[in-house]
Amino acid sequence: LWVVRRLARKAQHPTLPAMAEFKTLVARLDEAEQFLERASAPAPAASPYAPLDALDAAVSALEELTPRVGVFEKRALEKDPDKKVYGPKMAERVLAVAGRLADVAEAADELSDSLAPLRRQRSGERRAEQQREEEEAQAAAQAAARAQAAA
Repeated sequence: LWVVRRLARKAQHPTLPAMAEFKTLVARLDEAEQFLERASAPAPAASPYAPLDALDAAVSALEELTPRVGVFEKRALEKDPDKKVYGPKMAERVLAVAGRLADVAEAADELSDSLAPLRRQRSGERRAEQQREEEEAQAAAQAAARAQAAA
């Protein structure tokens, strides 16, 4: 009996899963905005590359959000009354979120450009560290070979 009631409720509200997904997308967009705020803040001395990590997290979230928000936006822009999925209020909310997403993506692009020198610096440091590790491994291998040859 409870299964029948539950199925009847779902039939009355076919957009409940879409609403839950929409709320999740909005929350994820909020997170992306927070990451961008952290990325634009001055870097703490203990972690000079924290802005890059925050920017990367924001970009990752935006890449995840963009296709799904696009689907919601397409539905909100539907002109055919027979194919409309959302009412006017929901369509307005969806379009507002799509606009926010576009603004956040633009801000991420601008911030990425301004953080490019820091990214190059980190990349150079990583290459230098990798080279040091390779040289140390080579030196250790040569020392082991000499020790084995001497024995």
